[in-house]
Amino acid sequence: MTKNTLYISFDGLSDPLGQSQILPYICGLAGNGFHITVLSCEKKRLLVLEESGIRKLLEGLPIDWHYIIYNEDGGLLSRWFYIQKLRALALRVHKERTLSLVHCRSYLASLIGLRFKRKYKIPFVFDMRGLWADERMDGNIWSKKNKVHQVLYSYFKKKEKQFLVHADAIVSLTQAGLDELCRLYPEELIRPKTKIIPCCTNTALFDPKITLPAYLPGIGQNDHVIIYTGSIGTWYYTKEMIDCILVWKTRIPNIKLLVLTKDTETLDQILDSYSPEQRHCVIVSSASYSEVPAFLKLAKAALFFIKPAYSKVASSPTKMAECWAMNLPIITNSGIGDNDLYFRTHQGGVLLEEFSRREYLKACEKYLSLPANDTHYRQIALNHFDTRQAVTSYTSLYHAIVKP
Repeated sequence: MTKNTLYISFDGLSDPLGQSQILPYICGLAGNGFHITVLSCEKKRLLVLEESGIRKLLEGLPIDWHYIIYNEDGGLLSRWFYIQKLRALALRVHKERTLSLVHCRSYLASLIGLRFKRKYKIPFVFDMRGLWADERMDGNIWSKKNKVHQVLYSYFKKKEKQFLVHADAIVSLTQAGLDELCRLYPEELIRPKTKIIPCCTNTALFDPKITLPAYLPGIGQNDHVIIYTGSIGTWYYTKEMIDCILVWKTRIPNIKLLVLTKDTETLDQILDSYSPEQRHCVIVSSASYSEVPAFLKLAKAALFFIKPAYSKVASSPTKMAECWAMNLPIITNSGIGDNDLYFRTHQGGVLLEEFSRREYLKACEKYLSLPANDTHYRQIALNHFDTRQAVTSYTSLYHAIVKP
């Protein structure tokens, strides 16, 4: 029997997240005997750049890819419209082939998966990716003072319970996230059907043996580079990261913070509050997903501070796996997902307890005391965050649901 899987995602395959957290998994699953139809939401500006490469990657694999164009600036009505368009595509796929499984990435996609489970009795995987409704409140995307947002929050928390109850399998990014679900809902319902699969990385691509980029303006051969990769704002404390580096400069005079981001306009607004001399410590650049390892190769360590919030208990930062794969120690804050476990048990770098000058200095001393030329950071990624492990986990999950 052909094992037809419908994979629904509001993240696009052309997004950096899609290229790191969706494409490697579906390609691995396709190689393990599953025919996969992907429905995704693509941003036009990224699709123009990435579609041909994605199509080439999918050539020869039992993967069909259909998408809708998604405008991230749209409001509530447009989100509802996108759900309806994806649902129509899903129904068309359902009519064309017998589906063995619907795999839904996060909450909006799971609205479709839940309906398919109830109406057509098709097994449904709730790949939750975090506490989505709580993330929107914690990230100030929704406001507790806004009545519409209050209604949306209540609606999706109700749906969260339905997803958990009716899903044939649940994927949590963290052990801490699973423990929180078991605190909120009956443990006997949640724990037996939940698999923990953190955000993993392609350790063949993110390999410290890669060749260095020839030249990057603003960075000298003797500079001590600390790198940040990713978006600016919402969850990431950019100003605090810059302040930390400026404090570290008192101990490491040649330090530079390399910020690899496409959110340059937002970053420029933050940098406007610093003096020219202070801004000189921050080098800004951007890169495609495949170019990121070469930039990481320039650095001595990676830095990211995440807004400490309730919902972050279920988060697994993709950049963490990528940086460890490049054998970089990481400087970050405690209380995020399973960070405390990996940093304290596996010695992944330096954890900060708060954002203050005193704590920055304390962290700098810890960083400077780390063993030189240590190679165990990459081993953390190989042992716990390798994409091949994620593919194996998803494959066993699929086989447990799809009976021969």
